Amino acid sequence: MSSPLSDLREMLAGRAPVAGRIISVATGSARVATAQGVVEVALDGTGNVGDRVAVRDGRAMRVQEAVEVSVFWV
Repeated sequence: MSSPLSDLREMLAGRAPVAGRIISVATGSARVATAQGVVEVALDGTGNVGDRVAVRDGRAMRVQEAVEVSVFWV
């Protein structure tokens, strides 16, 4: 579990991951649209246009999408 103070320190130091979506993919790199603008980063593993990723230290890592869960009423 993280604390808000350590999260703030990471954000200010530029080490906190930034969320975004892949807008284009080239060999080993991807352009990612984030709230701060478009960044070009190395792509860890595979990724397709439209995938959600976390950008940290110049690398994009795919974020697992939320899975819809069935609700059963008893």
